[in-house]
Amino acid sequence: MAITSLDTHQTVKNLIAAGFTDAQAEAEAYALREAQQIDLSDLATKSDLARELAETKADLIKWVVGVAFAELAAIVAMTKLFFDAHP
Repeated sequence: MAITSLDTHQTVKNLIAAGFTDAQAEAEAYALREAQQIDLSDLATKSDLARELAETKADLIKWVVGVAFAELAAIVAMTKLFFDAHP
């Protein structure tokens, strides 16, 4: 959707014709112009979110595999100690 320039004068005229007071119409036109000028370039896109999700998934897999190996090593060490301690 293309954003076009807001004709505030026409907007004020339309709002007054619809029953707004002059002050209300001017305030509404000002608010619309301010909203139109908001910089949206810093918002995250779907590709940004997908890339972040992929990085998080990779980190999670690394941690899970690392913890699994640590648990396995601890179990092997405890088993070895247990069986070596009792003849």
